[in-house]
Amino acid sequence: MEVRDQTYVDTHSHMVPSGDDGVKSRVEALDLLREAAERGTAVQYATPHANALFPLTPERRRVAEENHAELAEECAAFGLDLQLGFELAGEPWLLDEDPRDYRLGSLPVCLLEFPLPYTDTTTLDLVTACGEHIEAAGLAVLLAHPERCRMVHRDLDVVRAYKERGWLTQINSTSLLGRDGTTNEHVGWELVLSGLADVVATDSHRAQRPPFLDEVHDALARRVGLDEADRLTCGVALPAAVP
Repeated sequence: MEVRDQTYVDTHSHMVPSGDDGVKSRVEALDLLREAAERGTAVQYATPHANALFPLTPERRRVAEENHAELAEECAAFGLDLQLGFELAGEPWLLDEDPRDYRLGSLPVCLLEFPLPYTDTTTLDLVTACGEHIEAAGLAVLLAHPERCRMVHRDLDVVRAYKERGWLTQINSTSLLGRDGTTNEHVGWELVLSGLADVVATDSHRAQRPPFLDEVHDALARRVGLDEADRLTCGVALPAAVP
């Protein structure tokens, strides 16, 4: 297999301590981020949760921003661009917020997650409404881990309909590598093979779920070819950063 120098772009991780279920300290984050850079990641987006379970209070935002500032300086020393964004849930509170306050670093993009099984959500109406709210603010919508959503398990055309609106989709590397259950693995690969995936990211939380994209890049290269593996892991589909 041809080997290329990689510059992975990871759009989804919990690598900045914020009081959510991600890393708990800057030391823990720095060890993982240093190894991610050694494995080829050039840009890492830390995306703390902003949802009903982990509300983004002013205090949580302050903690996240301060930890990000410290970590970003340290990461720059070993060539990693660490940016801060948020993982948004499709919930009513978001409709009263300015999505520009939650975008992915310098990208004109918001990361909006599909509801996970533990939420017992039965429709995607709020995801759609929140995505339209993000669009109205002049930002692109990046839909996180559709392969983990029960409604997508039942009907992949749910994702196709969002793609037809121009919304982007992000698949978790753990799903494709079989580390998040057989259903999520199957649906994740179906989305990739059907051309319904734009980005593969780690959704990393800790050492047991690390921010490393090299292994999934190899798995993608074997199944869909090197060019497509690069497209999915190197941020090709993302809009250009705002100066």
